Amino acid sequence: MPKNNYLKLARLAFMMNGQSSSSLPVTLTLLKVFDSVLSPHEVDFLLAMGSEPLTKDVIFKKVNVPIDKAQEIFSSLIKKGILWSQITDGKEMFTVAPIMLGWFEVYLCNGSTAPEKRQFAQWLTRLFYSWKKYNVTPIRQIRNWINKRTVPHNVIKPASSGQNIIINEAIAPEISQVLPSTYIQELVARYSDEGLIAVVHCFCRQWKSLEGIECRLKMPLEACIVLGKFSQHAVKYGFGRFISKDEATRIIEETKKKGGVHVVWHDKDQIDRDEIAICNCCWDCCGVLGSYSRGINSLHFKTYYYAYIMHKEKCTGCGLCVTYCPVRAITLVDNKPVINKNMCIGCLQCFHKCKKDVIAIQHEEREVFLPLLKPSNARLQ
Repeated sequence: MPKNNYLKLARLAFMMNGQSSSSLPVTLTLLKVFDSVLSPHEVDFLLAMGSEPLTKDVIFKKVNVPIDKAQEIFSSLIKKGILWSQITDGKEMFTVAPIMLGWFEVYLCNGSTAPEKRQFAQWLTRLFYSWKKYNVTPIRQIRNWINKRTVPHNVIKPASSGQNIIINEAIAPEISQVLPSTYIQELVARYSDEGLIAVVHCFCRQWKSLEGIECRLKMPLEACIVLGKFSQHAVKYGFGRFISKDEATRIIEETKKKGGVHVVWHDKDQIDRDEIAICNCCWDCCGVLGSYSRGINSLHFKTYYYAYIMHKEKCTGCGLCVTYCPVRAITLVDNKPVINKNMCIGCLQCFHKCKKDVIAIQHEEREVFLPLLKPSNARLQ
């Protein structure tokens, strides 16, 4: 039996969707995810609070709940990751999180394996696979047509390979882009100099781990780097810990070696706002790349690189480039690699993994849209 009024849950879901430029479809399964975590009192509290950033005192006045009860609900919502805070003009302001990227990630990022976290993970799996039922003709074609025309939100920024990549023009940041390979290190240096860098558990791998599923790429659980003002919230409320520039660099290098794709997220999924996290993603567990691998969603990126074959004669046919390409843009034909430029998202994994200098990269600004895969063509089930 549901414990919440689902009309109220739907109102809350739409309100949280309004906190980001990307949103999730408000379906019955999504509302069941909400119902598995939130009490009716918490839902009423959030709806009364609204979506604007407010101080704690102002929130307590708006919700019209006895102070002791208001404090209890407020503390619970902080622990559940649905209220976020940041310091503005010396005041701690609180706001309702987006659903994803937002509440989902924070709720699991402290590494807890408590029963309620396992239940949440189970509902997330049901939610993601509920979208897969729409992967049929003609719905798949309609979804691809719509998604190709929307603004991409995922930002991939490759880490340095130790090799110099010369770009002879300035690159202005835009939505969903791949930037020069030194950008990740520069980003880490900038925020670590300010003491605003922390690490949390990867939401995606923690979710899979709670379901008893191990990452195929053996990526570490504690691997997502939180930046800026949100790092203060993450540490203050027990979701993560502050780290040094050296530790952040070590995490990035370790995940890169294992096949990680470095995705930088911005506040409200808007590239002109501050960076809030570096996710070190993989094609197995990631809610974005992994869902593409399973035929659950399409992908849409802005990229500044593509990989190409420069010394085909040096290739030994080891297949590492094929294994580590997160979108299967590379195939072996007669034991030699062939790269589909139209599918290449510029993550540079093939470039990093090739031991024979077979693969080179070229700077070119472009958008890459990878349509929803047919279930029979999906890399994973």
